[in-house]
Amino acid sequence: MISKLSRFAQFCCLCSHLMAETDAPAAKRQRTEDSPITRADLWHDDGSVVLQAEGIQFRVNWSVLSMHSSFFRDMRGLPQPPDQPSIEGCPVIQLTDSSTDLKHLLNALYDPLVFKEKGLAFEFIAAVVRLGRKYDFKDLFAAAVERLTHENPTTLEAYDQLISIDGPDSFIYKPTQILAHSSLVFDTITLARENQLFAVLPCAYIRALLFNDQEQILDGISSSIRVGPPVKLPFMDQRVCILGLEKILKAQWQENWLFHSKAAGCTANSRCAARKLAILQSWVTHAVMILVPTGGGSLNVGLCNTCESQYMEAIAEGRKELWEKLPSFFDLPPWNELKNEL
Repeated sequence: MISKLSRFAQFCCLCSHLMAETDAPAAKRQRTEDSPITRADLWHDDGSVVLQAEGIQFRVNWSVLSMHSSFFRDMRGLPQPPDQPSIEGCPVIQLTDSSTDLKHLLNALYDPLVFKEKGLAFEFIAAVVRLGRKYDFKDLFAAAVERLTHENPTTLEAYDQLISIDGPDSFIYKPTQILAHSSLVFDTITLARENQLFAVLPCAYIRALLFNDQEQILDGISSSIRVGPPVKLPFMDQRVCILGLEKILKAQWQENWLFHSKAAGCTANSRCAARKLAILQSWVTHAVMILVPTGGGSLNVGLCNTCESQYMEAIAEGRKELWEKLPSFFDLPPWNELKNEL
């Protein structure tokens, strides 16, 4: 929950910005007035306040803002300066946020069914998280965080349900409540880190390692939803991922669950020995494959029934142990202490 002190600091900051606009020299005000202003599609004729961001204006209702946001409820109670800009009697409040983010937030506010949709765009979710926290829209913020938490669960069972096995060695992450795009995992990590959604991070980190090599972790990947440079993780998260991968690899050997040299009742000693060696080699170079359901597809192919059974049991046990320790690999508290800062 946002503390009263934090809300007050945000409130004072915005009010200071508004006062600075009011007290600015005439020439500066003139440049602002001459800059192009666009009326957004979200324009309610019965609205009582105009929110402006990046030259885009949205006419909305003080009563609606006040009902859902303590920030705007407090602002509404402030006396308006005599030279407050207005449109048709509605005060114009200039915000420093992205106009796209503001559009998404207001669409969520005025459309009660938007969170009933099966899949929502990540940019929509991100906007509601950012502005929902900043302006204390508690219900909208919680609904957006719930989507992120669903896609990045804290249990192994829920994680497995979001991995689709398409073939012996083919697996993909299939989001169900957020629309898929190429940089979704990187975008999720950045958003979660910036907004203290710590419970989202372990799952997002392991996906970053599972579906990207170290070069992509360091250099970024192309986005399928926006044009521009590659989407890169912040340096801190790059470091966490790379060091976490090393910790996972060490844990596999230290726990001694991954491999047993010989199974009692093995019916194909030489063949199984060769396959087990291949398994060992695979885990050395693909440490996070253990967190794929069934332990990474076709590695058990070629084992006798006894060795295959032993292998699958070891994988099942190992996955549980690794998942339990997953937050620690990324320098995070244990699962039972890991919380989203709401």
